[in-house]
Amino acid sequence: MHTSDPAGIVSRPSSRRGWGILTASAVAVLLGSAAGFLGGWHWLLDLTTHFRWYWFLLSLVGLAAAAGLRQPTAAAVLAAALLINTRDLLPYWLPQPPAVAAEDCRPVRVLSMNVHRVNRQTAAAIDHVRSRRPDVVAVLEVDDRWAQALAELDDVLPHRVIVPRPDNFGIAVLSRWPLADTRVAEFTATGYPSILTTVRHERGDFRFIATHPYPPFDGPATAQLAAHLAGVADEAAGSTLPCIVAGDLNAAPWSRAFRHLVAAGGLRDTSLGRGVRATYHAGLPAPRIPIDHVLVPPGTVVVGRTVGPGIGSDHLPVEADVILP
Repeated sequence: MHTSDPAGIVSRPSSRRGWGILTASAVAVLLGSAAGFLGGWHWLLDLTTHFRWYWFLLSLVGLAAAAGLRQPTAAAVLAAALLINTRDLLPYWLPQPPAVAAEDCRPVRVLSMNVHRVNRQTAAAIDHVRSRRPDVVAVLEVDDRWAQALAELDDVLPHRVIVPRPDNFGIAVLSRWPLADTRVAEFTATGYPSILTTVRHERGDFRFIATHPYPPFDGPATAQLAAHLAGVADEAAGSTLPCIVAGDLNAAPWSRAFRHLVAAGGLRDTSLGRGVRATYHAGLPAPRIPIDHVLVPPGTVVVGRTVGPGIGSDHLPVEADVILP
């Protein structure tokens, strides 16, 4: 008499369900990875680019699982997702072509620091600035309390422009060197200020733009962010001096607004060739995204680029040592 195998009856449907879930997950990862290419259609699609590193990890782990389970369909889908993400991430890991600078040139140290307006740990931020000895600092989310705290740095950064606000868009520039031709600009109807100034450095003047656009929380906000960064790009492109842009840009390197800023502004991300280091949210292990930046003109020698420790803010500070062309 023929008897069926109960274990086999249970396992085959169970395996098929598992394979179906894996394939569906693979398709979801591929769609998430590719969605950013259609970011012009809807702001949510562009927002997926902020998580490019996580799409890469998901596609890599999923591909390994699909290969181990001998699931060619899921493996093919995840391989396509891996290629998409690798294409965007690879420039941040591949060594950049060497640039040559004069041997006697001391790098300019630029620090960008979103202190988080409600952060009460002012001493941590002040101590970090003192320990790093920057030449110029962009400080974001400066209110009256933070403006008073920044006065403690008068002895090392005596030149300054501070535009405090009661919301999260106050801004300041602190400099070791004199500042000239300073202008506070508003690139959109939001009225959020950016500071544009010339740093009178001993090795030669350069233009410095500190900026902090509104985050892309919805469609109108995303449009405002794009318009804001387009205005920054116009200023950088029109500068007759080498121009550095620093701040919390609320945009990952693979977003449409960031790509336009770099291309139209004639700028270069100091992170290229140095890996992807996320800066927000500092209080969460994941997901963190890289939205704080220091951008420089082509031909700049990037001597170093680091992400600093926590200062009580929801952002980590970023720093770049550069020799301008």
